[in-house]
Amino acid sequence: MLKVTQPDGDRTGGAEWVPLPRQAVIIDASAAADAVGATGYGRPEDVEIATSSGNARGGANVLYVAITSEHRVLAIDLREPKGGSDHGSAHVANYVARGLNTTTEFTMPDNLALDHSGNLYITEDPGGNTAGGKRGDDIWVATPGAGNASAAATVARFATLTDCEAEPTGVYFDLKDQRLFVNIQHRGGDGADKAVAITPARGN
Repeated sequence: MLKVTQPDGDRTGGAEWVPLPRQAVIIDASAAADAVGATGYGRPEDVEIATSSGNARGGANVLYVAITSEHRVLAIDLREPKGGSDHGSAHVANYVARGLNTTTEFTMPDNLALDHSGNLYITEDPGGNTAGGKRGDDIWVATPGAGNASAAATVARFATLTDCEAEPTGVYFDLKDQRLFVNIQHRGGDGADKAVAITPARGN
């Protein structure tokens, strides 16, 4: 489990990976994590690791985690900030967060996908109902910052579903020709779920 040991605030900062007793995990993994003081986050949903995407960020070994109920995405730098080689330490930072590089329109991030340039695509899952009434779920794109696991330089709305009952999910890239696949579930009207492919405009 991840445990922040050198906090910067908001459960970010220097951290360690703490092993859990196998038998305790089999019985109750949550209780086992609490017993070692693991750092808790609200509804972590999806993870994406930079080195698995074929992106061009220079091999940055960063784990991105969507923290749905906290309206933020964490960046966990896995490069042994303490200088070790056993992958026992890490550094946790806010990559996308309200008040940092986005507004309250960024709601309940759910699924993640990286393109070959290191841009992180983020789908929302507010359940079709928000405090302001129904609205279409969005897909956002965060461009990488200057440093490894630093906050995203920009965060912008990339697409919006006009069906306010629907949710974008299972987002992923075909890195060969840069098609972005998005699965649409919980559709209103005919209720027929579907998968769509978004391709770059010709000439771009």
